[in-house]
Amino acid sequence: MRDKPPADTAAGPKADSEGVLRATLDTTRDRNAAELAARLSLWLDLKFPGARVTSVNSPEQSGASSELYFLTLADTNIHGRAVHEAVLRLSPAYPVYPIVDLQVQFRCMDIVRRRSSAPVPVVYLCETDAEVLGAPFLMMERRRGRGAPDWPSYVREGWIHDLNRDDQERLWRNGIEAVAAVHRTDLRGEDCHGLTLAVPGASPLDRMLVYWRRYLDFVSQGGEYPQLEQAVAWLERERPDLELEPRMVWGDASLRNMLFEGLHPCALLDFEFAHVGIAPFDIAFYALMDYVMAEGFAAGSPRLAGFVGIQRTLDVYESITGWPVPAREYFVRMAAAYMSLATTRVFQRLAREGRVPAETVSSNPPLLILGKIMESGRLPA
Repeated sequence: MRDKPPADTAAGPKADSEGVLRATLDTTRDRNAAELAARLSLWLDLKFPGARVTSVNSPEQSGASSELYFLTLADTNIHGRAVHEAVLRLSPAYPVYPIVDLQVQFRCMDIVRRRSSAPVPVVYLCETDAEVLGAPFLMMERRRGRGAPDWPSYVREGWIHDLNRDDQERLWRNGIEAVAAVHRTDLRGEDCHGLTLAVPGASPLDRMLVYWRRYLDFVSQGGEYPQLEQAVAWLERERPDLELEPRMVWGDASLRNMLFEGLHPCALLDFEFAHVGIAPFDIAFYALMDYVMAEGFAAGSPRLAGFVGIQRTLDVYESITGWPVPAREYFVRMAAAYMSLATTRVFQRLAREGRVPAETVSSNPPLLILGKIMESGRLPA
């Protein structure tokens, strides 16, 4: 069990924001571990005779957009690999994204692992038949390392918070390096058919804009959100005249989705929105997410001293890759819109389940920050 928050956070805005954040981290359903192990063992044995699952455990934090379990296995050899531990990732009953395709996730992770230096876990298996376990699922390598936890927030306490400023800056830069490694994935000779966003469009940017409109329609089924309407309309109206080379996109690039050995990422996680598309959007998301974690979910806590600002992060990315980040304001606003669409969808689920008050859906932290950006026309530093 994680330690409880310090006593001085037991009341007031910080406790409220962290309490809501904690609620977003648990999507694990009340599944019977023994039954899950038995059903999965039967399925595995058909593919790899003798393979079986010996235990199923739930992580402390499952994440907002999928259902996770840790597995131990016996007598399991998958495509020439002896597998003793694995992560089971099931599609959620209440999806965060308007389009969920586990095969695309599987293929993107596999290509990045094979064709880049990014530390992406091996994805062993993909099952799209929901009859096996009640939902489609991925089985992937379990890697161990230290994370940047949402709760207790790494912004306010823990090993990253306790690093000196220079080490914090090294860790932040190493995170940028990891994002760049994903974008450097060598796609030559790979079958990338079906790995672009599954919406119409003549270019990656055109498809992205169609996707945001579809995402807005998806989220708007649960309510009206003027900030989202305004943001998507702005992105459509202010579309820059750019033709960007398609690159592999992580889709959820942030410290929160990295595990570390020392100051270096040893695993990149959460590829649900991975696709071949627009790299500047990805690094803008990385740059902005830490600001949202501090300003929004950690109730206005200052960003860590060693974490450079958004523009400086984009500068470092440019120096690492040699690729310019064009239309910076545009892509940072796009990242803010994406965060707000996804988080609003998560909060809709929480409200539906009675885990947060209904009024918090329209006042979730990324949505409030997006509103400030759209109203003021100014980006965070």
